[in-house]
Amino acid sequence: MNIKLSQYFGVVALLLLVFSLSAQDSPSIFMNNKDVEPGETVEFDVFVKGYTEIISTAFVINWDSLMLRYVGVDNIALGLSVDDNFNASNATGGKLTYLYFDNSLAGNSLLDNEVLFTLRLEAIGSVGSVTNVDFGGLMEVVDTSETALTVDFVGSVVNIGVVSAAEVARTAFTAAVSPNPFAGNAQVLLELPQGGTVNWTLSQTNGQLIGAGEANLAPGKQTLELNNTLFKQSGSYILKLQLGDTVLTKRLISVDR
Repeated sequence: MNIKLSQYFGVVALLLLVFSLSAQDSPSIFMNNKDVEPGETVEFDVFVKGYTEIISTAFVINWDSLMLRYVGVDNIALGLSVDDNFNASNATGGKLTYLYFDNSLAGNSLLDNEVLFTLRLEAIGSVGSVTNVDFGGLMEVVDTSETALTVDFVGSVVNIGVVSAAEVARTAFTAAVSPNPFAGNAQVLLELPQGGTVNWTLSQTNGQLIGAGEANLAPGKQTLELNNTLFKQSGSYILKLQLGDTVLTKRLISVDR
């Protein structure tokens, strides 16, 4: 069979495009970890990656109001405003809501590592404290195909005072869901700086509570398994985990078993 040279290069170009698209990372919205001093006002830049032709974005940022005090929001991308796109009514309690919707449905894009907005918080915790600034709430990003994208939301670990990076890692309560999306039971991988009771709640993205419980765990790496009977249908769920004063929020995606 004879293949014209132009056809050959066309096939090669198509394959390269497919491989390029498949190699792209999932979109992400994230903050960097911070080392701060008590009384310092800290700028938490909310960065994006893979933020292309987006028509809506919604999420909540949570923090411990005993450790961090709300100062304000600035450096807002996409021509948005504090009054129209943020709800700071619960900011004194450690909660800020962000909501963007493109009425034209044309979609907006930002470059990788571009700042969506900057959250400013004052460190009021004591020296040696470690706390988190995390994403929660609906946590939804929709593109022009009207598809809710699978987005990695990564919060910030905040170290108040002069403590080494190794100490931060040792004293931080962390959680990850792997795999995610998942089929069957959900495996939540935890790392505890000290033993204690981890309280958890599982909700639908509309806020409806569908499960809650607690687990008494030893320090170190542990696994919390959530039974598949909690996930009545495929879709996104919000898991909140609390150890002492630290609250983590994770988005779980259940698929057909």
